[in-house]
This record gives sequence, C-alpha cells and structure tokens, in this order.
Amino acid sequence: MNARSLVVAVIPLLLACKSDDSGGSLYTASGGADGIDSGGTTSPEGGEQEAESSGEGDGDPTTGGPKLDTLPEEGADDGVDKSGCEKADFLFVIDNSGSMSDEQQNLINSFPQFIDTIQQTLMAEDYHVMVVDTDASGGGGSSTTCINGECTCTPVPACCDQVCQFSATCNGFPCGMLPGGDCDGTLGAGKIFDQNGMSCLPEDGPRFITEQDDLTAAFSCAGNVGTYGNGAEEPAHAMMDAVGPELNAVDACNEGFIRDDAILVVTIITDEEDLMKSPGTPAEWYQHLVTVKNGNPEAIVMLGLIGDNDLPNGICPAFNPNQGDGAEPSPNLRSFVEMFGDKGVVGSVCAANYGPFFLDAVSVIDVTCDEFDPIG
Repeated sequence: MNARSLVVAVIPLLLACKSDDSGGSLYTASGGADGIDSGGTTSPEGGEQEAESSGEGDGDPTTGGPKLDTLPEEGADDGVDKSGCEKADFLFVIDNSGSMSDEQQNLINSFPQFIDTIQQTLMAEDYHVMVVDTDASGGGGSSTTCINGECTCTPVPACCDQVCQFSATCNGFPCGMLPGGDCDGTLGAGKIFDQNGMSCLPEDGPRFITEQDDLTAAFSCAGNVGTYGNGAEEPAHAMMDAVGPELNAVDACNEGFIRDDAILVVTIITDEEDLMKSPGTPAEWYQHLVTVKNGNPEAIVMLGLIGDNDLPNGICPAFNPNQGDGAEPSPNLRSFVEMFGDKGVVGSVCAANYGPFFLDAVSVIDVTCDEFDPIG
C-alpha cells in the first residue's frame, strides 16, 4: 500500500490552521493522486550558499484513520484508552544548510502540540527524542565576531576550530577547555548544543532527550541546528548512522538511543533532494532501518517533510537557495518514505504550519504502537 495521502485537518480544539488563502493546501499527496510518478531523478546539489539564520471515535472517511478531533484534551486522561506500546524512539533529521531557517522555526513551533498529543494518545510514557543534522563535514560556513581579542562564533563547535587558530578563547571558553568533543563533529551523533553553543543536555548524559527532561524546552534548543551546514546535505546518511550499530554501541555517541522494545519514529525535514549525496539507494536505506529493528518494518514510522513542487498539488515554489525560498523536488526521498506503506507520511516542507502534518502522523504512530509486539 502506498504512503498515506495527507489531508488538511482543521482541529479547532488543538490547533488554528491557516486558510487556503495563505498559500493553498498544506500537504503533498503521497502517491494518492492520479498520474503522479514517484520515480525519476532531479538535478544534483544546487550550489547552496550559507547564510546567517534569521529565526523565524468513528473513522474519518477521508483518511481511513481515526478522527483527529477526537483526541483527548490536555489533562483529560481519565477513561482514555491508550495504545499498547510502552516505549517510543523519535529521531529528527534536520537539514542545517543555509536555506532552512524558517523551516527549522516551523518545526520547533510545531513540536509542543505534537508531543502533547503523543503523550495524551499513547500508553507509552518512555520516550527517547534525538536530533541530528545533515552536515557531513562539521560546518560548511561560520560567522565570527571578535572584540578586543574576545571572539564569539557560530555554529558551535565547528567554528571554534577556526577561531582558536588566532585566539586563546572561543565563546568565552579557553581554547584548551572547549565544551563538546569528538561526537559533536560526527555525522549522525545526537545534538546536545544549539548552533550558538547553548547547552541543551548535560555533556555527561545521553545525547537524546527523555521524559525526565523538559521535552519542549530541550527540543527547542537542540532543534536550533542553525544554517551554516554543508550544502551537500546527507539526510539519509545521517539517519542511518544515527540508528546504526556503530554509534549505538556501548560508550559510543548515541549509546542507549535505539531500543529493541520500542517503536522507531523518524522525521526527515529538508528542502533539497538526497540524490547522489548519501551512500546507497532508497531501497538500501529502507533495508538498513528494517535491519536495525530486527527485520520488523511494522515497528517503524517514517515521516518526511520534503519538496513537493514536482506534484500537481504541490505548494513549494521553485527552489532559490540564495534567498532561502522554495524547495527542490524530492522524488527520491518520497519514494523512500512510500516504501513504508501506510506507515509512511509525506508532507510539504513549504507548509506554513507543520501542526496538521504531525497531527495526521499521530494516528499512524498510534496504530503502530498498538500493533507493536516487542517479542515477535
């Protein structure tokens, strides 16, 4: 079965969505429109340039899933029949290239409603939430300001490698005692600092957020990955390394993130196609995740916020990386998400509000959690 077709859900009790007048449909059809060909190729990397971040009950007959407007209101836990899994691992793969400032802020703004609804809907109360970026080189660019020999820079920690070549300090730290370590420059390692060096999680703890943390505050920090990343984004590569055995081994960067008795929910958000960048093919990316989950594709939910201007109902304008506008068509990434069938959800990275996309995803996560058998 092809990935779920997404619809605009207007849910007054949960979220105020923009009308069609603000830019049309918020969603990309995921294999549901007649005549859509999810195959083909797109042009390689478009020469993206780095820029400073500016920050900005009954089934539903239209989707076949549960009505999202019947999700419990916050605090209304009594009598709610929650789904059956006990643990969920959430991985967010966020493009940190120069055109992603608005999209990152959109994601950060949408996360509180998403995680609140997850907590109200699922029985699971044991969450791992990890953020990784798509920068394969540890920094495609940087911004540095020095006043009277005191230098500050972004993104941390990559920028300090340059600053410490001519300064004894970086962002207030002696160059010999900088925060972070090898993991902070490793593709696929969980983010524990934001782009400005603010600590999102303790350095001596895991590189992912748990229910013992303030989920919203920690994600708002870690999700601010910045816009100085390498223009040759590798979202699939970052995803595979993040959940792979090397980084999840004992004493490795992401130790403890992936759990055999948890479902895995992956969200990729990027405005460019992953074509001839990440190693392998969409089929190989799919098989990698299935292998990580012990051969059980039913334990995985795959979410993609990607370019959709190759589809008849797409809302992304043509990609202009110099101005941070639009997105590249992403048939390669779309085909990857669609390999997960009804557990794959595709949305437009150009949507004005990601809230409805995540609310639609909750129903998929709900069913996955309910059907998950950690033993089988």
